Amino acid sequence: MVQVSYPGVYIVEKSSGVRTITGVATSVAAFVGFTRKGPVDKAVAITSFADFERSHGGLDRDSPVSYAVRQFFLNGGTQALIVRVASGHGTAGWVLLDGTTPVPLPVLDVSAASPGAWGNALRVSVELTEVRNPASDFNLVISQVPALGGDPVVIETHRNLSLDTKSAQYVESVVNHASAAVRVTRHSPLTFTQAGFAVSGPLAGAPLNVPANTIISGIVNGTTPFVLNVLAPPLPATAWPSIAAFVTAVTNAIGAGGYGAALAASESDVNGAAGAGHLKLTSALPVDESSSVVISGGPFGSLAANIKMGLANGGIERSGAAQHRPVALDKAVPSTKGADGAPGGEALLIGNELAKTGIHALLDVDMFNLLVIPETFDMTAPPAGSALIAAATDLCEKRRAFYIVDAPSNRKLSDIVTWAGVSHSRNAASYFPPVRIIDPLDGMRPRAMAPSGTLAGVYARTDATRGVWKAPAGTDAVLNGVLELALPLSDLENAQINPKGINALRSFPAYGRVAWGARTMKGDDSQADEYKYVPIRRLALFLEESLYRGTQWVVFEPNDEPLWAQIRLNLGVFMNGLFRQGAFQGKTPQEAYFVKCDKETTTQADRNLGIVNVLVGFAPLKPAEFVVLTIQQIAGDLQ
Repeated sequence: MVQVSYPGVYIVEKSSGVRTITGVATSVAAFVGFTRKGPVDKAVAITSFADFERSHGGLDRDSPVSYAVRQFFLNGGTQALIVRVASGHGTAGWVLLDGTTPVPLPVLDVSAASPGAWGNALRVSVELTEVRNPASDFNLVISQVPALGGDPVVIETHRNLSLDTKSAQYVESVVNHASAAVRVTRHSPLTFTQAGFAVSGPLAGAPLNVPANTIISGIVNGTTPFVLNVLAPPLPATAWPSIAAFVTAVTNAIGAGGYGAALAASESDVNGAAGAGHLKLTSALPVDESSSVVISGGPFGSLAANIKMGLANGGIERSGAAQHRPVALDKAVPSTKGADGAPGGEALLIGNELAKTGIHALLDVDMFNLLVIPETFDMTAPPAGSALIAAATDLCEKRRAFYIVDAPSNRKLSDIVTWAGVSHSRNAASYFPPVRIIDPLDGMRPRAMAPSGTLAGVYARTDATRGVWKAPAGTDAVLNGVLELALPLSDLENAQINPKGINALRSFPAYGRVAWGARTMKGDDSQADEYKYVPIRRLALFLEESLYRGTQWVVFEPNDEPLWAQIRLNLGVFMNGLFRQGAFQGKTPQEAYFVKCDKETTTQADRNLGIVNVLVGFAPLKPAEFVVLTIQQIAGDLQ
């Protein structure tokens, strides 16, 4: 109510009381099992098989989940969650040192973003650009060796990083949030250092023919200019007897010029390591601005040009800020090797609820609708898989999800019904027989596999085209990507399993391979369960989740008739929208659904306890499972 204080017109906006309820997704599929790549015991969301290839490595012959995910997207799936479960895995890791001698110290620990041998192909480089903050800034470059071999290809470059924890470019904060390939941890408060140096071209030959009275000029440590005048020894006019003698002459020139504390000369190999055949000039001071030695070309005939000293003359130079060229610290081979591990078995797939491992990693996700665990297909030794199926079913009942159960691969038509006794859940369905697909990793030969991934895609496709209230079965429920069924079923064989709650996969000449059953694992005729059909159960789960999320605003509202009227209005609008889409049976809304919330559902005792009761009823559409055609001859006119 507006507070009036002066004569005039006041405008008040009043809420309409309409709070739109949005239907939740119905076909977010969660896949749990072994993959070669990806974080372990953590659900990763993907929206295509290309995403799966990037995050979890793509198809793998030891990973039933990889084939199931491929089939899911091939049959119409759009959203999936992948939980990697593996045993004996290892993560590739590198320890980056500060570059000092004689005992380099660790500065940064780098590890692959997830366990697996895939990380062994990564290469890590540090570029000391030292442009912004010469004491600590650097670039971290991540490369990867192609699967077919060849030079590493740069896949990530993280620029202007800092080892200062107070910096906005702190390496851990930047890389760990931006990189898809690696994770980093600062090992110590040290910084990367790399003494700048320049290496000449080859100086082989005795006597060494180098012109006398020529100069080497440049900058040491980025700030101190130097000019070395190297004089000829008392020998033949333009020759030194050896490289060692020449290095001694350069060393003397360094001392004579007053650069002894900043510059040092030595023999080296072509790369600057200990050896012979080349002259190496090294910055002897700790890192100041760039720890660089920049050699200028100098005038024609200068010593630097004649012995190919510095980049400008064709030599090798490790320098920094003076010419904006990075000093690179390469770490190719991982200090710790990555390992793929192996499928974890039933215990690891179940995991731990408190630690949120295995299937319980899904407790951290907002919502999933379908659960697929293809590895139960390979658990053929009784009672292998029964504990996993029980745990997965329990999880689905708690999270209002639906579990597509895979029977062990050794089950035959004669014992599949007995096996189905492992679960009598409304939130689960099983299909028989297994399917065979073409395996790209095995010369395009057929591979028998669990049907759950394929069926999850069929569920998603049916939800998108017809709605969750339509049974994912019939001639429209074609199994894409399926070459053949492991066991063709006849009508009489189908009649043996359908009344027991096992859904058949059939092959028909005109339609190909299709899903030909829509019963839950509590769909046995003898149980007479009201949720015996998959579409009815999934519609109920959809309504429960949608109404649960859409009525959160009710909590702590005044519990009286105005609130009840709002509840009836908003839930009624949502249910009417579904009725108009054909979700319920009945000619009128009154025949299709009802929403009741008044003083009859919520008594004074309930109100005293802070409870508001809402009663929602719906008339589901039951699938036409049996079609009976009656044909009669017309006898004709006997008169």
